Amino acid sequence: MGLFTFGSYSQDTIVQWTFPTESGEADAASIPANLSQVIETAGGTSDIQFKNGATTKAAQASEWENGSNEKKWKVEFETTGYSNIKLSSKISSGGQKPGPRDFKIQYKTDGSWTDVEGSEFQTANDWTTGVLVDLAIPGACDDKSLVKIRWIMTSDTATDGSVIASDGISKIDDIYITGDIIDSDDEIIIKNSVKIYPVPAIDFINIATSNESGVSLFDITGKEVLSVEIQGIKKLDVSSFKPGVYLVRVTDIDSGLVRTERIILN
Repeated sequence: MGLFTFGSYSQDTIVQWTFPTESGEADAASIPANLSQVIETAGGTSDIQFKNGATTKAAQASEWENGSNEKKWKVEFETTGYSNIKLSSKISSGGQKPGPRDFKIQYKTDGSWTDVEGSEFQTANDWTTGVLVDLAIPGACDDKSLVKIRWIMTSDTATDGSVIASDGISKIDDIYITGDIIDSDDEIIIKNSVKIYPVPAIDFINIATSNESGVSLFDITGKEVLSVEIQGIKKLDVSSFKPGVYLVRVTDIDSGLVRTERIILN
């Protein structure tokens, strides 16, 4: 028996990395323009590996020594058509091989890197300490063909208080970049023409569209678990799905406009 409720994330997902497989590429739930984007490190760390993460895999690197204000995780993506950009992510440190403790977020669209106000945070050997939830990214990143974000270490202190050694490990997981669609006449139509109900729901959800639309449901790994075409109202059986976070993607077939919504199956 499934219970669907809408989570606190009412924005569209622009790009996300949850590393369900050993790949640094963006998840399938990202908008098409960002599907080819990959996560990287910079400043002289080791190559990225993929190890156990908060849920599935996580990106992992070592060699963070002497990296204060130099070494970092970084991603690039497009925000064309979106505003009010927000960032969520998780960073963890190695247990017996403690990595960098102190980080902050910076962004760049052109020119120099700029700090995101209030973005300083610390990490530990867990997936709860180094967590950012819906960090507001400045408006300079709205509606851009290229935005760069980086998690840059701000000291050479490891999570156990020592100086970071060459084998110190940092992991990153569950990166979500979200935003609001910038309204145009067509975008208002598609946003207002899609309804998902009841909320909460048991065993099924109804999806109602006024335009012919393709509807896909993705699980947390980015795997498409359901795909249908709808015009009008369609009742979808979700009783067999596992609990967790899912993404509903609705594509207006005529215009190609996409509307996404994250929902939680309890």
